[in-house]
Amino acid sequence: MPFPSRSTQRRFAGFNRRILLSLAVICFAPAVNGQTKSEEKKAEKGFTLIEEGTRPLATVTFASADRFVEEARYIFDAAGTPEAFKLVEDWLSGSLNDLEGFNREKPFGVMVYLPVAFPPLPEFIAFVPVDSVEAATKLVEKAPVVISKTSEEGRYEVIGPNRTYPILLRDGYAFMPLGNNPPEEALDRKLPNPAQLLASQAQQFDVSVSLDVDSLPIATRTLLMSVITAGISTQLQQRDGEPEGAYRIRKTEGARALDALNQFIMDCQKITIGFDVVQEEHAVNIDFVIDALEGTKLLKEILQSTERPSYFIPLLDENAAVSLSMSSMMADRDKEAYIEMMDGIRMEVTRLIEKNKLGATPDENSPIGKGLSAIQKSLEVGHVDVFAQFYRDSSGKLAIVGASRVEEGDAMGAGLLDAMTRLKDVDEIKQAGTLQIGSGEHQGITFHRLTFAQQPAEAVEVFGKDIGMTVGVGARSVWAVLGGDESYNTLKGVMDQLEESNQTPQEFRTPPNFRVIMNINQLVEMATIADTVGKKAREAREQAAGAEATTKLENPTPSVLVDSSPGRSSEGGNGGDSGRDARRADQARRRERGGKIFRETLAEGDDRIEIDSRLTETGARLRIRLEEGFVKIFGRLLANGLAPQEQTEQESN
Repeated sequence: MPFPSRSTQRRFAGFNRRILLSLAVICFAPAVNGQTKSEEKKAEKGFTLIEEGTRPLATVTFASADRFVEEARYIFDAAGTPEAFKLVEDWLSGSLNDLEGFNREKPFGVMVYLPVAFPPLPEFIAFVPVDSVEAATKLVEKAPVVISKTSEEGRYEVIGPNRTYPILLRDGYAFMPLGNNPPEEALDRKLPNPAQLLASQAQQFDVSVSLDVDSLPIATRTLLMSVITAGISTQLQQRDGEPEGAYRIRKTEGARALDALNQFIMDCQKITIGFDVVQEEHAVNIDFVIDALEGTKLLKEILQSTERPSYFIPLLDENAAVSLSMSSMMADRDKEAYIEMMDGIRMEVTRLIEKNKLGATPDENSPIGKGLSAIQKSLEVGHVDVFAQFYRDSSGKLAIVGASRVEEGDAMGAGLLDAMTRLKDVDEIKQAGTLQIGSGEHQGITFHRLTFAQQPAEAVEVFGKDIGMTVGVGARSVWAVLGGDESYNTLKGVMDQLEESNQTPQEFRTPPNFRVIMNINQLVEMATIADTVGKKAREAREQAAGAEATTKLENPTPSVLVDSSPGRSSEGGNGGDSGRDARRADQARRRERGGKIFRETLAEGDDRIEIDSRLTETGARLRIRLEEGFVKIFGRLLANGLAPQEQTEQESN
């Protein structure tokens, strides 16, 4: 392996100093099994109306040092840059003594507490596992600190160059409050054993952030909701000049959001965001986990949300550039709120029709009135079933097809036809494009199309000519497609595919109730095509503008005045400008280098991103899964950051 460059050595040297100083203020003294509070501090606390939780409100947890080393080895090996891991390995063994004295198998991280104070400012406490104080001290002594023992057992102070940090050792862990002026009182609380508290998180994730909502006492949560409600309620008053219908919609949505937030704060047990490198699957998982308290309404709503599968399952294609599917039952709270909003929507529709003189005012028996009633019927059923997917039309251009299940769709279709007939001659619609009513019919559904007035060259290259949106409503489904002139045929083909699947039922694997799949290489290809065409179009416009300017200079008119007075030369500049230019140039080179790594690595494959939601025993988990191509990108970017000069030299050879 080539010897690291001077810039790399300086980078590691600076990093070493920061690491050693951090270790110095976290670990240094004999472990003790108890924690003593002074009588004076007990007396000072006095009476509090609301107590803080007995557990930390939030934690940032790293599984262990050994696990990090293992994952780093895999990431750099997958990226094809094992020499970068050797740099990290040498740094750990040389500069940090292989973390001797610290327990490399236990979790470490930061706890967050919300003390009883106003305003409630969070307190952060770092925790690091310690095995041998003597061995750890040898490492700590490399940092410029002075260690002083206090009069209380297990209490120490680490006096650094700029501030002093109080330290407590307990249960094999060193605890240290963080901040510019870390308070010693932060360590007076009963701190849990991190190895026991965070065992599950450390087992599931390499890195995780957890918000323990249930750790807050009920009184604290109630007070918090009272403050939030009071603040938001003032924003839900009717504003001057605000139409009644718009006010009802806004007020109902605000009340619904407050109710949902209240239920979340009262019924949620914990929220966890976790990052895990899964070597066996050659992938990375990023999880968002919600755990609800047993027997609560929140848990019931989560479990009921997946009761009905999607109608569009036969259409799902994992190899499409983008595929989206969601099938979920709405919570009763949301259904009631959205149904109530329909009154405001009816008022707004009536007001806008009268204001813009768009024909007779619709009543409940008119096509628009019946269409709105059909929307309300769909809300009463409460099944949200939507689908969207990228397709290639017959000319190879992009067509985005979408669909949704509805109730009483025929009434919706009649209402849509009435609305479009009223809007066809409105100036805003004409400016948007050409609206064609009844542009086609398929499977008994009448379609309407808006061809956009603006047709950018880059969009035409991706979607084809005459880009527009086609929409139609059937008895049970709304269908739409965004694309060029061939996109309607693509939509008909998708509808026929679904109809054929319904006529000849087959066994399909039921996907998660929410799923998005993105094959990034296909998206990058489309973006590259659009960018290339857009760049050419911009260059053509610039050339035309330059030619026009030259013509004006060659044929001046009296109205064109040229200022020939002497001015300051632009060549002079100053040191500050040149420094900024150099930094900008360096940043541009870094961005270009990062973009090149991204594109070249993805071109190797394993480029899929999959997002899905599944139930757990106590709630739900949303997972973002990245294939190994993204692991390689991460590893190569890290390697480039560790030794950018060496990377550049290797590429040039």
